[in-house]
Amino acid sequence: MSGNRDGVFRGREGERELLNGVLDAGSGVVLVDGAAGTGKTRLLAEVAAVAARRGFEVATAQDELDQPFLLARLAEREPQCPTLVVLDDLHLAEPGTLAALRALLPASTHEKVVWLLARRRGEGADRLFAAAAQRGAVRVELRPLTDNVIADLVTDLAGGIPDHDLRALASTAQGNPAALISLFTALREDGQVEISGEHASLRGDRAPRRTEALLRDRVGLLSGKARHLLQVASVLGPRFEPGDVAEMLASSTAILLPALDEVIGAGVVTSLEDRLAFRHELVWRLVADSVPAPVRRALHREAGEMLLGRGDCAVMAAQHLLHGAQRGDVRSIDGLVAAALAVLWTAPDAAAELAVRALELTDQSSASLVHRTVIAVRALIAAGKLTAAQALAQDALSRQVSPEPAAKLRHCVATTTLLGAQHAESVEITEELLEEPDLLPELVPWVEITRMMALLGHDRRRAEELAEAVVRTHTGSPDDVLATALAVLAAIARDTGQPGAALELAREAAQSVTSHDLCAYPQLLLATILAGLRDFPECDSVVRRARSGPSSVVTKELLTSVVQARILLQAGRIEEAAVEARNAVSVAEETGHAALVPPALAVLAMVAIHTGDLPAAIEHVERYRGQVPVDGIIFSRAYYQWADVLVSYVGFGLDKALGLLTDEYPGLVASGLFAEEPRAAGWFVRRALEAGDERLAKAVVDRAERLAEENPGFRAVAAAALHARGLLDGDASLLELASQQHRDLWARANAAEDLGVLLTSSSDRTASVKALENALGSYREIGASRDSARVLGRLRKLGRRRRAAPVRPSSGWSSLDDTERAIANLVAKGQTNRQISTQLFMSPHTVNFHLRKIFRKLGISSRVELVMRSRDDQ
Repeated sequence: MSGNRDGVFRGREGERELLNGVLDAGSGVVLVDGAAGTGKTRLLAEVAAVAARRGFEVATAQDELDQPFLLARLAEREPQCPTLVVLDDLHLAEPGTLAALRALLPASTHEKVVWLLARRRGEGADRLFAAAAQRGAVRVELRPLTDNVIADLVTDLAGGIPDHDLRALASTAQGNPAALISLFTALREDGQVEISGEHASLRGDRAPRRTEALLRDRVGLLSGKARHLLQVASVLGPRFEPGDVAEMLASSTAILLPALDEVIGAGVVTSLEDRLAFRHELVWRLVADSVPAPVRRALHREAGEMLLGRGDCAVMAAQHLLHGAQRGDVRSIDGLVAAALAVLWTAPDAAAELAVRALELTDQSSASLVHRTVIAVRALIAAGKLTAAQALAQDALSRQVSPEPAAKLRHCVATTTLLGAQHAESVEITEELLEEPDLLPELVPWVEITRMMALLGHDRRRAEELAEAVVRTHTGSPDDVLATALAVLAAIARDTGQPGAALELAREAAQSVTSHDLCAYPQLLLATILAGLRDFPECDSVVRRARSGPSSVVTKELLTSVVQARILLQAGRIEEAAVEARNAVSVAEETGHAALVPPALAVLAMVAIHTGDLPAAIEHVERYRGQVPVDGIIFSRAYYQWADVLVSYVGFGLDKALGLLTDEYPGLVASGLFAEEPRAAGWFVRRALEAGDERLAKAVVDRAERLAEENPGFRAVAAAALHARGLLDGDASLLELASQQHRDLWARANAAEDLGVLLTSSSDRTASVKALENALGSYREIGASRDSARVLGRLRKLGRRRRAAPVRPSSGWSSLDDTERAIANLVAKGQTNRQISTQLFMSPHTVNFHLRKIFRKLGISSRVELVMRSRDDQ
């Protein structure tokens, strides 16, 4: 922990070279200036050791009391060999000693004597140093170590390359070697430095008592005015405006300038481009903790009121008011409410915290209580805390509440019941509200929207009638009620096998949206229809627009994850689909979004089937089948039913699957499934032929061909019809054409496999193998391990032995797949997870999932290391 390399202290190479030159000359005077801890004593000891090895007689005083006796001895002796006289701490010398030394120095220039005189800069011996300088003495000033030297020294002291946080803490030493060594000694004794490979970082799981004591002592050396300034600044945060501190102190920046210079010079505070900042969070926390809690609360309140009074950002003011507001403090509570409303859509979690805190501080007798309750309930819904929102609203409604806020609270309850898949209850509440003659005009559209969405999950016939009435009566400018009605009609058209009408209605709905309060449902419904038709480019664009909108409401984020999970699955990106769906299930269950659990589970069931995890697939289907009625708002009912039939076939056999189709889902074949999921047509024909049920096979083909005939512009639907007909008629040319025209890897692989199976019984064995190998390649590209294994089995029966899929190396850059390499390249360009997600059409948490894999493969643990490795690789 010495900070030395080969016994030599870092960073003083220039000074050593100069002193060696003086020793070579054999005479002269060297004046060494330096602040405490800059290494004067260490440098003098090194020079003395070098001089002794070169034959010099070294004369040095033990301390300032020994200095007069040393001078007396030097005055009387006859020099017989070159001599080095070392006098340290001359700022402590008595005036008589300094006078005697001044008398000795002139004679020394004619003798083989080198005088090495050191003092603490600015603390004494001025006349001596000035006189020596006039006579040609060499001046050496030990300044703070440079940044590159500090970096090397910190690496020595820490035992590894320091991360940004550790370097920031080291910067509090201001380039002073002794201070730096003291700091790292304390960190070592506290067990705060953690080494991982070649890298060092601070641990956060232990209380750094010795380190805190050291930093506290440094702050304690400041003047009273400087400490006062720091305490006020600490309340403003780790970064602060000097003008804000001045206003809090009822002073001016000009008057505070000496104290500001002092805290910057002491290494406690540093200057950024736009403000000042504590050099490290540990220093900031120590200063903040030194302010008694009641005083700190009062200062937070004053800071919040100062910002509100200036008309600054309500959110910044609220950060202080959260800590400082007191019960009944009307001005501060109103500031919290204003801030909650300001960030309701962009930062709903913060809005909920602010609004709930404002409500807690409101007196129960206050006239503002109900108004603030409404805001808190809305903020909790936006933050996805549906259970808390519903409980708060119902508690308020249990008391006497005036009609206007009561209507708002009841609509909030209707919203939470809708998102909780309690569609009938939501319909009941909204219809009761709409019957009230004095319902607030601004509330009417939102009640109508909630009713239509609830009816879509509860009563399709009434939902369609209501939506058609809205479309007839809402003319002129786009509005959100019209957008919802169009989206409802689009969902119904999708589910009844009218993909053309569904797409047209969904596009119009997405264009009619005027508010981000709708949680992007019309846009995301459009994306699901486009994905079903395998128009992935436009689908990606729609999802990207929805995700990048101004709203960060949890329901929108969650709905986007659910929709994107199935789009990823349809595009053959199984692993990413599973990540999105698992995240959606977790968040939906945690926040009470019961309506969004089944679609995510359906995606997971499909993933599990194709990756060979049958128990998981069965579990997912059983959970969504028994949890809530499948609502068909996001995906069609037919999609859930197909997933159920597919899992039943794989898990329990053909009879079970066909029995489920006949007994529970008799309308599945006649639904819009083959337009929403074109590859389902081939699957049903395959199973019908396997069971010898020609009637069912013909029904599927008829339905697929009718959909293609009625919607001639959709290539995915046409390919599905070709595929189904090719299977029914045993027509290899149709199956080959279908495999070429299918727009996604799943369906293409299915058609190629069906072609290979058909050709197996023919004489064209080579063509059969080729088709199966094409199918195998597509399945492997998707990651469908179960399907790959099935095709490998078919190839073995044909006598064709295929090696297992090429295995990537387990580590290094060559182990990264295309997606991982793309993410690594974007990280190297400095992009955030959110920016990367926008470019690569994935959510930020999917980007994070891939980053963890990248870190593991490259043996690193941070983005900084990834940037460095990427540059090295290039």
